[in-house]
Amino acid sequence: MDIKQLQYFLAIAEEGQITKAAKHLHVAQPALSQQLRLLEDELGIQLMERGSRKIRLTEEGIALRNRARQLVELMDTTIQELREINHGLKGTVSIGTVPSAGTKLLPERIQHFHGQFPEINFQILEGETFELLDMLNQGIIDIGIVRACFNIEPYKSISLPSDPMIAAMHKDWNIGKHPNHINMLELAEKPLLLHSGATPRIIEYCRQYGFEPRILCKATDVRSVLALADKGIGIAIIPKSSTAFIPSHNLHYKTIADRSLDLATVVVWLRDHRLPAAAKNFLETFIS
Repeated sequence: MDIKQLQYFLAIAEEGQITKAAKHLHVAQPALSQQLRLLEDELGIQLMERGSRKIRLTEEGIALRNRARQLVELMDTTIQELREINHGLKGTVSIGTVPSAGTKLLPERIQHFHGQFPEINFQILEGETFELLDMLNQGIIDIGIVRACFNIEPYKSISLPSDPMIAAMHKDWNIGKHPNHINMLELAEKPLLLHSGATPRIIEYCRQYGFEPRILCKATDVRSVLALADKGIGIAIIPKSSTAFIPSHNLHYKTIADRSLDLATVVVWLRDHRLPAAAKNFLETFIS
């Protein structure tokens, strides 16, 4: 018994005549009669009593009619749902993001996207760049929002505006000649609080200019270095997008003048992998 046989049986049961059912289905009457006989033979059950003008369902036929309605409706619903998924109207978009980029880039995009595609759900995972790339390669996430500090060849990508680095210092500190900008040389002997992901780049930069930075603390969570800076323990060097993590009246922010320390951010997905339609549609929010 297959779905086509159930559809034929249901048409006969609802029309009450094989002739009317055949016209409704646009099939020949003998072929429809044969399908009904094959179904009854397969089940070993009489489903209909044939009269001269109208058929009558047996008790078993009534039970099958009720169940067939449910099954055919479920099949139609399933086909429609699959088509909606195929066109990106339903489904789940799994996104991995470095914390600061996710806070800055995702909320407004998801809000706008949700207005257009209300049946799409989201899963957002946070992590460091290489952790997220591993998730992408394993198929755990569809899209990654990461720092561009790796070989991008295996991926397709969209470049996003770079994120300036800033020095977050307690308001009682008075470092640097400019009220809004500072260079790393002015921080040469100051205790620095660094996010571990940015530490190698900052050390390399400082050494190029002939000094070893005084690193008081490295942390895997940017909120930790901001919390320490808020207490006046040292100066946090963080991406500008991270300042919203710990709102504080104690902190003063100065942009690092040398833009070579800016963090490049990219949206990436696997080059040789079929991206779900919902994820493709969401990528359009980074292009438009």
